[in-house]
Amino acid sequence: MKNLLHEFEATVCALPDKAALCCGEQRYSFSALRSLAARLGTAIAARMDAPGAIGVLVRRSAETGVLFLGALYAGCYYVPLDPDMPQPKLRAILADADVRILLGEEEQRLLAQELGYGAVFLTVADAARDEASVPPAEDDAPLYMVYTSGSTGKPKGVLKSHGAMLSFLDAFLATFPLAQDEIIGNQTPLFFDAAAKDFYLMLCRGCTMEIIPAEKFILPVRLIEYLNERQITYICWVPTALSLVTGLNTFRVVRPTTLRHVFFVGEVFPIKQLHRWLTELPEPEYVNLYGSSELAGVCCWYRIPHGTLPERLPIGRPLDNCRVWLHTPEGFTDRPGVLGELWVESPALALCYYGDAEKTAATFSEQTLPDGRRARVLKTGDLAEFDATGALVFASRSDYQIKHMGRRIELGEIETAADALPEVDRCCCLYNEIKKRFELFCSLADGIDMDGKQVQGLLRGRLSDYMLPTKVWVLDALPLTPNGKLDRQTLKARMTEKETK
Repeated sequence: MKNLLHEFEATVCALPDKAALCCGEQRYSFSALRSLAARLGTAIAARMDAPGAIGVLVRRSAETGVLFLGALYAGCYYVPLDPDMPQPKLRAILADADVRILLGEEEQRLLAQELGYGAVFLTVADAARDEASVPPAEDDAPLYMVYTSGSTGKPKGVLKSHGAMLSFLDAFLATFPLAQDEIIGNQTPLFFDAAAKDFYLMLCRGCTMEIIPAEKFILPVRLIEYLNERQITYICWVPTALSLVTGLNTFRVVRPTTLRHVFFVGEVFPIKQLHRWLTELPEPEYVNLYGSSELAGVCCWYRIPHGTLPERLPIGRPLDNCRVWLHTPEGFTDRPGVLGELWVESPALALCYYGDAEKTAATFSEQTLPDGRRARVLKTGDLAEFDATGALVFASRSDYQIKHMGRRIELGEIETAADALPEVDRCCCLYNEIKKRFELFCSLADGIDMDGKQVQGLLRGRLSDYMLPTKVWVLDALPLTPNGKLDRQTLKARMTEKETK
């Protein structure tokens, strides 16, 4: 059976000297990446009684890619870990995943000792002289496991397989036949699931992956200059990172000169910020992607047309390896404007929530579908609807749907109205459970000086009275998670803290 390493080996044979992974001054060719990883795999296998989970302390460096591949050459699967997370949480994840070997860079050895967990710590310098061969793997062999907190805050491991990732890659490249000369500009930290798309496109398509140093995202002008210097042609970033560029009018100073593909994923892209990209940089292909941590890669896509943008950006249609349905309490629906939970059938679905059979059964279950078949589906927890053209449009998370004054209200609908205001840069709407009211957090566009009452006034007439935020907080900037998304949990904690004082 084929696995990801077979695909990587074919890339190495075809492009041995081509740059594979780069970050700053670090540069690994495909052959060097393969050699180091295969030797590390030998060292790991010599210390393992049986294949299992290999923890990887992630840095924003090319060497992290060697560590990922080393785990695979050992016949194991890897668990990417954020070394900056609180140590008790890190120890809990290591224990939950039953990690016996922990990989990292030399400067992380002290952290490994401080954890006191007891796993063997290895670095690339500990690699053996002999190179491991490609271990056999079935389609359902584990590839990697990513931990995600979700809405509860309790980490849960989502286990992905070789077959799931291969299914995604085949479908994605059939729809978007990226050239081998593409240079991928990676934004998402490698311990987040979204970074896997960049990594495996590099391994299997033979593209070069440039891991952009984190400090470049602090100053957008320096970021664009770096893209030009490294001749980046493809990016797949969260909309917040893209909005940072246009929000500060970066293109008035410097413009990307080599970008051919601008993809975005992970959250809703405010229409006015997307319009700025399309207006000021019309040449690239723009694509909205939709996916879930519970499947490899993504399942839906929408290519942005040049010209008039819709009020709400569709997530479009499924990739060829996926089928999607909208499910309501009354059954399945394909009628425009009717909200339903998005269900996905695909070979790219994750294997399970590790060690949680109950959660797995609730999220991944065999269902009777509209065509009469019984199949395993993912219940995403996302609400969507079909528009008049038959394209899917994301509405919000099901846990963002609030019952207020006898009506079911989507927080995303309030955010869409606020985002449409030219005076608002970014926003986030939350429901205050204590006072039973909507509260809007927002940052303002450059040069705008307004208070919350004034922003609230602008929303009158755009929203029904029962949806109008009772309180609007104007902040200098909205907090972000490490992967660049809006940090709703921090805002929720801030709102609760203000109420309890």
